This record gives sequence, C-alpha cells and structure tokens, in this order.
Amino acid sequence: MAAPTVHDQQVREELERRLALIEDPAYEDPARADLPARDIWLVLALVVVICIVAYAWGY
Repeated sequence: MAAPTVHDQQVREELERRLALIEDPAYEDPARADLPARDIWLVLALVVVICIVAYAWGY
C-alpha cells in the first residue's frame, strides 16, 4: 500500500475542517432552512393550476 502523499494530507485536513464546521452546534445550514410560507402557497397554487389545465385538456 502506498504511503500517504501531501495531496492526501491536504484533502484530509480540508475534510476535517468541514466536518468540524458542520458538527458545530451553532452551525445553521441554509439548505435546511424552512421554506417561506409565500413559496409554499405559490407551489400549491401552481400544482392546482397544472391539475386544472391537465384535466381540461383531457376533454
């Protein structure tokens, strides 16, 4: 098995840094933030409009 290279060590250090950041209790992931109510209503309205159009198109 080959000995670890400098590149492998840099990758490992970067991974450790990112893991430490994510595991920090104060870290808030913007990707997991709740959707605003306005966006939910817009999506719901879009789904209803698409269903109505698809239903009407079927006849």
